[in-house]
This record gives sequence, structure tokens and C-alpha cells, in this order.
Amino acid sequence: LIDGTGAEPVEDAAIVIRGSRIVYAGPSTDIELPTGADVIDVGGLTVLPGFINAHVHGGTDPSNLEAWAWQGVTTVRDLGATAATLRRFRHLYPPTPERARLVAAGPLITVPGGYPTVPFGSSTAAPILSPEDARRLAEDLLDDGADLLKLALETGTVFGRNIPVMSLAEASMLVRVAHGRGTVASAHITSVVDIDLALDAGVDDLAHMAVDRALPDETLERLVGQSVLWVPTLELWQCTGQSSMAVGNLRRFVRAGGEVALGTDFEGYNCSWELGMPMTEIGLMERAGMSAMEIIVAGTRNAARACNLGRDVGTVEAGKLADLL
Repeated sequence: LIDGTGAEPVEDAAIVIRGSRIVYAGPSTDIELPTGADVIDVGGLTVLPGFINAHVHGGTDPSNLEAWAWQGVTTVRDLGATAATLRRFRHLYPPTPERARLVAAGPLITVPGGYPTVPFGSSTAAPILSPEDARRLAEDLLDDGADLLKLALETGTVFGRNIPVMSLAEASMLVRVAHGRGTVASAHITSVVDIDLALDAGVDDLAHMAVDRALPDETLERLVGQSVLWVPTLELWQCTGQSSMAVGNLRRFVRAGGEVALGTDFEGYNCSWELGMPMTEIGLMERAGMSAMEIIVAGTRNAARACNLGRDVGTVEAGKLADLL
């Protein structure tokens, strides 16, 4: 048993499940199996928490969700879909173990002329005009079925553009609404210059590794001090030819004590994406110096936290859902 907490593997383990919840997970010698229990012997194999991809697009496609579930990715976090698409999906496709669990942010919150409208002309953007406008939009999105909020804080450095972004007051209001509703706020960034606004606003995670230059020590200190998760999407940066800077900055972040959540940006750009278990991402995380256990924790416990699901999934522990791989 590798339980996703980062603890050492338990060689001879037992997991007791009642209904859909785990009531015991640990050494088999420490538990007497309940009378009449159905026993599934997986001797010789390894049990882990279901893996989580904390940055995808195309999560409202049921065939994608089936492919992820079949490969052991039991939850995905979609960070860009129209509100109408999300409503339609939730109406037509109720949760089932045959499909990966969908956590979705709905559209990216931005400003007029902001990312992703510039440079992509995206329809998955919801512009705001003021802090009060930000509050209303955030409340509406969450009421309409979004599980979290995604803030577009892209100033355009990697695109060679000068893209407008929201103010600190607007970004802080969005984070305040998310936290007040018991959920999280994720910030799209790709450049070091974009990180300060995200940190000042109090976001919970950064979507995409910064690739414009090496991360400064003072930025690393702030990131670690504020316990901000980083979802590096190295598969994206390999596709765009920027994996060297992305891998190097991830290495610096991990060495500084930063916490990583696994995410690829599946279908977020015109790439040849790996659908299913994200082995390309895992290999690039290994190249950044992450150990096997650190990568597992990134794809389970930490990714569950990015999805605001840490109470239910991400680790194999008593009280959690029996969400097992």
C-alpha cells in the first residue's frame, strides 16, 4: 500500500471498506477482518489512491472521462469550459465510476481584451469591470455549477504581447468569494512577472510553470511561505519547446520546499496530448528531480487539494472514499 501521504509503503497491507468509505488502511497484522466481509486478494500488486490530473480541458467529453478512469485517473480538474457546456454535461452525465470524477472551474475570469480572448479569441472567458462586478460574477459561476474559480493573470510576456489583467482589488475579491464559499481559486500564469499579483490576491494554486526566466529566490520564498500549490503542466511546455526552463524552475521550486500538484493542460493547446495516465508529465517531473514518492503525492494528495477534494480523495486513509488504483 502506497497511501498518497508520502509515508513509506506498507508491504503487507489490508484495506477495509464499508459502503463507499475506508474504515481501515494499514498493516494486515493490525486488523481483524470483519466477519462475513467480501475479501479481494490483490497479493503481489500495489494499491494507491486514484490519480488526479489537476489541469485539463475537454473534461466535459464523456469519452475522455472514460479513458482517464480506465487508466487509473479517477478525477480531473477542468480549467476552462463555458458555463453552458458545464451545465449541459452535469444534466446529461451523472457521476459514475466508469468515468473520471469531474471538477470544473467554468470560464476563465478575465478583463475586456484580456487572456484568453487575447491571443486566442477564446469563448471560455468571462470579463469583469470592477471588484463588485467580480463579486457578482464569482457568485453566479459558483451558483451555476462551477466547483472553483480560475483567474486569468496573464500579462502576455511569453506571447510577446502586452495583455491587460485585472486589478489586485478585483483578484482579491474573486479569491475572497471562493474562500467564502468553501472552495479554491486557481491563477493562470506563465511568467515570473505574473506571480506577485497571484500571491498578493491569495490564490491557492498556480496553473502552468513560469517559463520566461529563472525563478528569483524571493519569489520562491513567498510561494513556499504561502503554501501555494504549483501545477506545472510540463507536457504543455514540452509541446511548445519550453520544457528546459519549465523543468529547471520546477526543480528550483521543489528544492525550496514547494508543493506540486500534477496537471498537464490536456487539450489546452494544439498539441498531441497523452490521454489517460499522464506518463509524459510524470517523466518530466522526474527529470526535474522529483522522487517517485514526490510524484505520487503530487498526483494524489496534492492534486486532491487543488481540486478542493482533500476531505474525500487523494489518500488511502480511514474516512476517505474508496477511490483506489
